[in-house]
Amino acid sequence: MKFASVYKLLGLALFIFLVAGCSGDAGGDQTDSETTKLTFWAPFSGGDADFMKALIANFNEEHEEIEVDYLTVPDSEYYTKIRTSVTSNQAPDIAISHASRIAELQSSNLIERLDEIANDAQVDWDSYNQNILSATIVNDEHYAVPLDTHALIMFANKDILQEAGLLDENDMPIIEEGAEGFVQFLTAIKDNTAGDIFPLSATSSGYSALRVWWTLYNQMGGELLNEDGTEANFNNENGLKALQFMEELMEKELWPRNIQDGGELFTAKKAGILLNGVWMTGAFENNEQLNFVALPIPQLFDEQATWGDSHTFVVPASADQSEEKKVASLIFADWIAENSASWAEAGHVPSKTAVVESAEFNELDYRKDYAELTDYVSFMPASAKTTGITDAIAKHISTFMTGQTSAEEMLEILESDVNNILSK
Repeated sequence: MKFASVYKLLGLALFIFLVAGCSGDAGGDQTDSETTKLTFWAPFSGGDADFMKALIANFNEEHEEIEVDYLTVPDSEYYTKIRTSVTSNQAPDIAISHASRIAELQSSNLIERLDEIANDAQVDWDSYNQNILSATIVNDEHYAVPLDTHALIMFANKDILQEAGLLDENDMPIIEEGAEGFVQFLTAIKDNTAGDIFPLSATSSGYSALRVWWTLYNQMGGELLNEDGTEANFNNENGLKALQFMEELMEKELWPRNIQDGGELFTAKKAGILLNGVWMTGAFENNEQLNFVALPIPQLFDEQATWGDSHTFVVPASADQSEEKKVASLIFADWIAENSASWAEAGHVPSKTAVVESAEFNELDYRKDYAELTDYVSFMPASAKTTGITDAIAKHISTFMTGQTSAEEMLEILESDVNNILSK
């Protein structure tokens, strides 16, 4: 067991002793005098769930004073169940939240502020990547412990790029700088490969297209909302330029319209480049027929940026939850983050700097090649209306991608919709 974990456990034991001594009762939250039992909810499925269960088993084995019981809640109903559980006073002790949902949960008083609890649990906020950590802070207060970031990256089929003469001596894509260089790169794929090969494959609708636009717009320094979060701030020259670049790729048949599933095309070896999330890494590397590389999206405009979100640990609000349970919950969250190199096998980049720098993480294929994005991944702004706003963007950008509206029209309509959402 690490020394930090030992000190945290000693601190927890002392804290529980003092609370019990003051109250005359350790509380109904513990099933016996030695073990603090925690319920933990998460929307993980597939490989994510398997990796998390293994981490929890290791935590439980190392911590006699804390026992975590894990429950998977289906993603489609997850946040509804979190809200319902809090309002009915049946919330879990600790739960996963995407960083993009934290402000919404906080504004509805569904999660606890963590600063005092984290102090008792001896959580060192400085041990986390500060860019990722920033997405968990609302009104200068901590509301979550970040586990990872999952961001939009670029996958490249090395066999297709080799055929097009676009690999360097290290088997890495040869892409000239800037937006023009990226267009030239995709054009070379189109001109030097079979006619059924897509230069760029990315799903053309919904959140996939939103993530591409957000990445391009942020590379120009774009902001979604004004400084106080009361009005839309994207109907401008850069917001338009990002959409027009996407339109240029489609008009030049470098990114065909109406791609239903870009990942499927890449898996079928019909695409030179795929823009998709890091979560695809694990699936692709299990395909022995797929010769690929995973890299950050190139810097096409003024600064490096890419869309991203984060899995974080939150403590649901509960009038009945004891202080020792809250402290134990953060000891658990911090331990998982500290031991999350195995979590990176799912493709995610861990939130703790030491983990990303560890030998265990760097021995994994592909992940280290895009780990740098932790410093510039761009999160949606902290707003209680983020879900409604992103749903609106996804809806309108899908229409734009089919050619039914112009970039200018889309921004006008979207601006009106977002301002209406913010006004309610």
